[in-house]
Amino acid sequence: MLLLTNANILLHFGAAHCSRYYISHFQHLSKSYFFPPKKDIMIKICQVFLILIVAEANNRGCEASIFVSSKSAQSVLSRTRRYNTGLFEELKPGNLERECLEERCTFEEAREIFEDKDKALDFWYRHVDGDQCQSSPCHNGGSCKDDIASYICWCPTGYQGKNCELENIRRCNLDNGGCMHFCTTVSQTQVNCSCAVGYKLEEDGKTCTSKVPFPCGRLGESVSKRLNANVRTLIDEEEVSLSNNSLTFELLNSTNSSLLQTTSEPQVNEDDRIVGGTSCAHGEIPWQVAIINKDSGECFCGGSIVNENWIVTAAHCFVKRVPTEIAVGETDLSKKEGTESRYDIQQVFLHPRYNYTKSRYNNDIALLRLKKPILFTEFVVPICLGPKDFTENLMQSGYMAQVSGWGRLIQGGRQSSVLQKVEVPYVDRLACKVSSNEEILNTMFCAGFVDERKDACQGDSGGPHTTKYKDTHFLTGIVSWGEGCAVHGKYGIYTRVSRFYNWISSTTNK
Repeated sequence: MLLLTNANILLHFGAAHCSRYYISHFQHLSKSYFFPPKKDIMIKICQVFLILIVAEANNRGCEASIFVSSKSAQSVLSRTRRYNTGLFEELKPGNLERECLEERCTFEEAREIFEDKDKALDFWYRHVDGDQCQSSPCHNGGSCKDDIASYICWCPTGYQGKNCELENIRRCNLDNGGCMHFCTTVSQTQVNCSCAVGYKLEEDGKTCTSKVPFPCGRLGESVSKRLNANVRTLIDEEEVSLSNNSLTFELLNSTNSSLLQTTSEPQVNEDDRIVGGTSCAHGEIPWQVAIINKDSGECFCGGSIVNENWIVTAAHCFVKRVPTEIAVGETDLSKKEGTESRYDIQQVFLHPRYNYTKSRYNNDIALLRLKKPILFTEFVVPICLGPKDFTENLMQSGYMAQVSGWGRLIQGGRQSSVLQKVEVPYVDRLACKVSSNEEILNTMFCAGFVDERKDACQGDSGGPHTTKYKDTHFLTGIVSWGEGCAVHGKYGIYTRVSRFYNWISSTTNK
């Protein structure tokens, strides 16, 4: 009975003392956690706690004392002391971040303090978990991202693994084997890279750099600067005009998309023209050649510079032979620009399998040997040629190709005096064959748009169809023929250059 009486006294006075202590303590913490201490709740909590003490004492027997030593009691009711303890510790102004550091809060408590998950994560990474990237664990140029008790390596192209320590399996059909130009398969996991004429392979075994003043497929430095300045101007204009459905976007993104379609008539010299294209800047297509009738002075076909002695064009341009010369460095045929030169043709090489009487456009390719070498400048540069597999893959890669020429601006209309260009996509072979009333042979391919009325005929016959890869332009096609101009559902037809790489190489090396 005495034990129960003492227990009641303890519950009454002990709970009151306990609640006063914790209410005082929670008044300080209320600034941090935004809830007020309630006296009745704290008294009940303390009563439950003291009942447990009484019950434990009762279990030990009536003769046992319910009181414990002062040291033991203090250890039960004490709280974890802060790191910066001292005489005036409790008088310091509240600082949530400091308290989280001192009392080792949980991540959820840190998130509630900062009220922002990203800020809480940043705090947790720096002050609680430590910087896992401090030891620079990522290899081969990988970048490290700190994480909780871990890290993440962002690996550069060609590497993988937790620390970017593993080199990827290299295959020519996967990102061109990492090669800047040409890729040759050596084994299931290894490739060899090589470069176009006029380039050298760097020590990394992938990169190609120029070893001549005017390498193939590259624009001159001053021309590039001028074109880039024009693009920046167009970007400024686009911000104003885009809301008005301006076609400025078409000019800015000529390597990615086009609103133009390519088609052409199958009649020689009257159908092969660009309609709806855009005028080229001077020097923008420095490999473009104009093939000119000496008697009339008319540009009747186009071509591309292979090297200083050779031009590649369409065979059907030379079915009817006329006195001919070629012009290079031209943009506007109607005026002197100071960069143009003309060269006489020494010999015409039609492809051995070209037979006009059987098919006007099968194997539609020819090479022109010049009487004297071309002098290269920033405005006169050869186009790059690649091996069969590289050229075929590039043609079908999804990159937009560029077609250019001085052909007629509208069907039956006048020719353009200024070089025109248009961007066209490769067309799937099945769609190509279905669209045509004529046979599409394996030496041909389609490019263009099926339903755009802003059409671009292919450009002059014999002119270049080029595709840009890693800042270098490669010849992927030759303007050949088409069914009508601006005809819905029709595409432009091009000679498939990949099929003739060996012939071009062997002939031009004679």
